[in-house]
Amino acid sequence: MAGEGTNNTATDQTATDQAFQNALIQATANTQTGAGLGQDFPYPVRKIKGIKPELQSLALADTKRTSFYAPQTYGGHLLVDENNIVARTPYDPYKERRIELTALNQTDRTELLNLLASRGFYGNSKPSRTAYTGERFEEKDLQAMEDLLYYANSRGATWKPLYAELRTMPQVAPVGGGTNVRVTSPEDLGVYLREESFRQLGRNLTKQELQAAILGIQNQQRQRAGLKQDAPSIATAAQMQVGQIDPDRASAMKLGRALQLMFSGQ
Repeated sequence: MAGEGTNNTATDQTATDQAFQNALIQATANTQTGAGLGQDFPYPVRKIKGIKPELQSLALADTKRTSFYAPQTYGGHLLVDENNIVARTPYDPYKERRIELTALNQTDRTELLNLLASRGFYGNSKPSRTAYTGERFEEKDLQAMEDLLYYANSRGATWKPLYAELRTMPQVAPVGGGTNVRVTSPEDLGVYLREESFRQLGRNLTKQELQAAILGIQNQQRQRAGLKQDAPSIATAAQMQVGQIDPDRASAMKLGRALQLMFSGQ
């Protein structure tokens, strides 16, 4: 009997290892190669004028033209720039947030940061003085830029052509005096939560999990606003919510990525 029990345990462990390996493959496929997030959440279709040569092989499968005179459209994961060119792969928001801010001159950086603050990317805070000059970025400045890059990825565009879209967003009004508290829309939260679920869990969220996570973030935003406190950034809130859904799987995925890096020598 002891031998049989040991054999069953080994078999169970092998099945678990295989399931975990499959989860890693799925997570890698969806986050690094730009596979879609399911038929209910396709990438937006954008009109384009061309594709950068180095991206031709990646973009052609998602490029269409209904007739010779119709505009060319693109519906994949790559980003379209202000010239309607398929220009780059999606941002890595955390790694590129400082790079994008540093690349701007002071005038453009000031305009961008003020726009982000007025549209709620800073919560109840505002840009730091040193961020305007580029001398030093506080975490709140970097987080606002990170959230913008996440938003750009969800729109399938580099962030510069989104200026017009950002300006159409309602400005954030001060809390108090009966003013309604502005919370992030379910659609925008869904984008962050789905990206985070693939990163942490290697799978999409169920409908119930997604609804509960969205409600949790919105309630936190309302509570913090009522107390005149800054709510966590959308990216941070999404990380926290997803981590609570299936903490054991999240830990296993994190360990798996660490082992991958270790054995790949990166």
